[in-house]
Amino acid sequence: MVQRGCRGGAAFTLLEVLIVIVVIAILATLTIPVMSKLRERAQRAQCTANLHSLHVAANLCLQQNGSWPQIRLAGADDTSLQNYANAWVTALAPFGAERKTWICPTIQDKERTDYTQPENARIDYLVMSFDDKPMTPHRWSNMPWFAEAGDVHGNGSLMVFPDGSVRDLKTVVAPK
Repeated sequence: MVQRGCRGGAAFTLLEVLIVIVVIAILATLTIPVMSKLRERAQRAQCTANLHSLHVAANLCLQQNGSWPQIRLAGADDTSLQNYANAWVTALAPFGAERKTWICPTIQDKERTDYTQPENARIDYLVMSFDDKPMTPHRWSNMPWFAEAGDVHGNGSLMVFPDGSVRDLKTVVAPK
């Protein structure tokens, strides 16, 4: 039998309200790690997509110009690094590699600076240097074209190879 309050409607007891609150808190606590893992997986997938886009852009640039872009790092100060980053962005932009393609979403998430702006230019992928001969970038199948700067996704830096495959460092150096 349900007890009725003084107005005649069913009422929740304090114990019932507390149980509902506890259940919701437990569910929220269990959901947070799952959401965190999903976010990490999405960022890794975006990073992989960035490397694929850089590979396609570099390949198109190589086909059109007949050589790998010859961009050298002049120094290690902030201005030189920004100039280097902007030079690479400019070199591959006509081939579809936008400024945001050069930014790893995990690093962007950790830092609050908007690196898509030219005055904050930075690239999160190391670019391999090749000479100006047309086939040099394709000569060694195990030489990555671009590599993630740092191990931000686990298993070592992500790298893209001449065939367009993206692998992490742990996979590349694993004994066969």
